Amino acid sequence: MSGRSRYLCSFVAFAVFVSFVSAQEPFRSGVEGVVIPVSVRSGNKPVGGLSAADFELRDNGVVQELQNVASEKIPIDVTVLLDLSSSVDGPMLQRLKTAIADTASLLRSDDRIRLVAISQVLREVFSLRPKAGAMPLDTLSAEGATSLYDGLAATMMRPTETGRRQLIVAFTDGRDSTSIIDQSTAKAIARLTDAVVDVVVPVGARADVTRRLSQRGGGAPDTLAGAPNVTVNGQGPAGVAPEGVPASLAEIVAPTAGQLLPLGPDDSISKVFRTVLDDFRATYVLQYVVKGVDPSGWHDVEVTVKKHGKYDIRARKGYRGRSKIPSGEKP
Repeated sequence: MSGRSRYLCSFVAFAVFVSFVSAQEPFRSGVEGVVIPVSVRSGNKPVGGLSAADFELRDNGVVQELQNVASEKIPIDVTVLLDLSSSVDGPMLQRLKTAIADTASLLRSDDRIRLVAISQVLREVFSLRPKAGAMPLDTLSAEGATSLYDGLAATMMRPTETGRRQLIVAFTDGRDSTSIIDQSTAKAIARLTDAVVDVVVPVGARADVTRRLSQRGGGAPDTLAGAPNVTVNGQGPAGVAPEGVPASLAEIVAPTAGQLLPLGPDDSISKVFRTVLDDFRATYVLQYVVKGVDPSGWHDVEVTVKKHGKYDIRARKGYRGRSKIPSGEKP
């Protein structure tokens, strides 16, 4: 693609972003209610069987009445965002193709998957489709530079369909070289998206082992990220991202209740993707209609578990509400 076409695509993406921020509608408060994803772990294992009575949620400091705590029964839309710059050419590209096929095989009949490729331009390789749908993985090739923030922004801006949940799994070396959207803009979009964003980043063999992830029973890594509401190996907040990983990625995933996962040279991409999917299925979905708080403006959200024990909680940190719903919009 020519430089002119590339910049035209970037301009269109930026224009869409401006419209998105102006609407401020990824999270919808008022009569439609608010949805907050929450992951609860204890000793590096998901905590299951919790009910609404087991959670306390404060919206701008005011305790809210939870109407429902749904989890793995809700259909999932998985967007895989692949960094296909020249740095992943060769064996790594084949590993990525295998991981996409393996991830699709794990989906349930009502789940869907799509693939978006990033180089110096963005390309939707295939749109949302069920596990049995055709996936043209042979068309994937690695070349050029990386428009990482453009890719993250474009996928985060896609609204989640009613009655479904949206997970974005990005694989990238973390380096951006050609995006028109900068870090601060990507972070702003992350605060407004209704998707959970997980990012997998390859790290070198000489990375400090104390910063590496511990292994779960299934051989996949635990969560690691440099943001206040993300924990490391059950030891509390991480101060920085893993060695060699841009801290900006941790700051992007944190507001979405997502996680940042380093991938070692000998780690299986398929296993890491499976861990991400399993973790997402185990995430609780807290729903409520905001009360006692002005529904408009930015809302800080704090979630705790009432049951006795030590828990690592990863939750969305807030949302932008609105006081009225456009008359032409379905509830």
